Amino acid sequence: MVSPRDNADTSDPLNTVSRGSVMPNGMVTDEPTHVRAAAAHADPYPFYARLVSGEPIYREGPAGPWVAVSAAAVNAVLTSPLCLTRPAVSPVPEPLIGTPVAEIFSRLVRMNDGEIHCPLKSTVTTTLEGLNERRVTDLANDLAKDLAATIKPEEDSERLNRFVSALPAQIIMSLLGIPAASFSDVSRWMGDYGAAATAAVTGVPKFTPAILQAGADSSAKLLGLFRGMLEALRDDDGSLFATLSRQAARSGRLDADLVIANGIGLMAQGFAGTSALIGSTLVALARHPDALAAVRGDRALLGQAIQEVLRFDPTTHSTLRFVARDGVVAGQAMQANDMIIVTLAAASRDPALNPDPDRFDMFRDNRRYLEFGAGVHACPSAVLATTIAEIALSHLLGRGVVCEGLEERVSYRHSAHVRMPVFSV
Repeated sequence: MVSPRDNADTSDPLNTVSRGSVMPNGMVTDEPTHVRAAAAHADPYPFYARLVSGEPIYREGPAGPWVAVSAAAVNAVLTSPLCLTRPAVSPVPEPLIGTPVAEIFSRLVRMNDGEIHCPLKSTVTTTLEGLNERRVTDLANDLAKDLAATIKPEEDSERLNRFVSALPAQIIMSLLGIPAASFSDVSRWMGDYGAAATAAVTGVPKFTPAILQAGADSSAKLLGLFRGMLEALRDDDGSLFATLSRQAARSGRLDADLVIANGIGLMAQGFAGTSALIGSTLVALARHPDALAAVRGDRALLGQAIQEVLRFDPTTHSTLRFVARDGVVAGQAMQANDMIIVTLAAASRDPALNPDPDRFDMFRDNRRYLEFGAGVHACPSAVLATTIAEIALSHLLGRGVVCEGLEERVSYRHSAHVRMPVFSV
């Protein structure tokens, strides 16, 4: 078979056009031609398996990006001190410079390296680790119960999509201290910000003046909302945003703009990712009747099912890294500003990481995956995301949502990196 790297269009370094791979007989297979088209594909895992069986890291032509596919190569890139989350020459995508989108993007902990990263990461991590587990569980259960009673997700796919999308957003906004009356507006503003930032970084959706304008307008509103919240904080405020602010003050190195941007960043990171995890777990349960029967019989097993989904069909299929200076990364000589596509989903299915990787086993021993990354940029919100997902799924099963057949009614939103299930009638 002709390699997918040979078929990929490298004229655009973030090309996401999905075509079939060309067989020697001229036929076209139904699989993505490139890792950037894989997240939205119905079943990218045979494609990933072929990549993992080849070179652990390869380059798409002399000027194309590097692609890390094996677990060892992915881990090496994520933990390399030579690798940055943004190019050193352009920490903010050029189209965003001078806009309110950049005011948020440029200050996010996950988009910063070097001197500012350590106090930022420490502040965000400490804030999330300090969340009271009982408080989060009680809040999530109350919101899930009220939202399910309003939306009735068991009635049809459109209502199910609404519930899966809205619940994580409502929980995270409540934890941050955003008033319920603002939920709808804030969710819309976050969508506009996310579309503009993602389009500027990956080209998906296609970057347009309209997307930039909507992102800029909504980012300005988000910044205004959080500035007002920061000014109104009281000493007895127990919200996540108040805790973030107090932790930042203790560091002595973080200003108000950094606190505001990373308060917004907690939403940007949590909304879509947690929704996708809920949806992907529903798909996995639909495709594996034994697992579905097990969790229906004992809801306490949902946590194990979610952990296996994070390995088997994760939300984040790939992420980007950029080489800071000439050097060796994952055994390859690289030059400053080289881009590396880090395929987390392929690595989690690497047999070197998990034996029999294509088998869904919620009771798997020594399970390992890379959904939340590794190294200094490992995501600190794993516990929060899985807690919300478990509560959402428990309420959906409790209301009689029919999982059987969902696997035939799922498609995936077009994205270069994130696998977001959408259910149809």
